[in-house]
Amino acid sequence: MKKVLVIAAFLAFGTVSYAQDTTKTKTEKAVDKTKEVAKKVGKGVKKGATVVGEEVSKDAKVVGAGTKKVAKKVAKGTEKAYDATKEKVQEVTKKKTDN
Repeated sequence: MKKVLVIAAFLAFGTVSYAQDTTKTKTEKAVDKTKEVAKKVGKGVKKGATVVGEEVSKDAKVVGAGTKKVAKKVAKGTEKAYDATKEKVQEVTKKKTDN
């Protein structure tokens, strides 16, 4: 009877140990898989951020070029307005001196 109890105890202990090892192994596998997926996601986010950064940079360059064009047009328009005003002032001054 003692031998049967000892054998039953060893079987029970072995089963519990195996179950713990299996659970630990499954947990470790799940953790490893999660780390692997997280690394892939991280790499994807980095790539996406790089692409977004490049697009923003391109857009900023386009906006900058557009702003320069507009500034040049405004400068030309301002010069034309100044010249026209200057001519009108000279005409009015000339008329007043002629009278």
